[in-house]
Amino acid sequence: MEQLALIVPGMWADHHVIAVRGLFRDAEDIQVTGASAMDATLCLEYDPATTDPQKIAAQLEQAGYAVGEAADAANSPTDKPEWLTAGVRVTATDPADLTMSGDHRKY
Repeated sequence: MEQLALIVPGMWADHHVIAVRGLFRDAEDIQVTGASAMDATLCLEYDPATTDPQKIAAQLEQAGYAVGEAADAANSPTDKPEWLTAGVRVTATDPADLTMSGDHRKY
């Protein structure tokens, strides 16, 4: 088994990590050893006799998770919710919430 680490910019939340791990769940020649939404990285071990990094990348691409460069992972996700792109959100914080916030919370 050989090790492979990939940057997957589209894997920016936990549900993406679950989906990517699911792609390889039943594969006998690929084992996911780590996946991080925070770093957008996928670490795995694969059998070079039956697969290669290009096939793995193609499988990810087909599922909608293109392999990219580290610089791509630093960019914001492209499928943000509508409310985030609609403009500035203005809210007022309840003073009671401010009182209960921080490390000194009282339950």
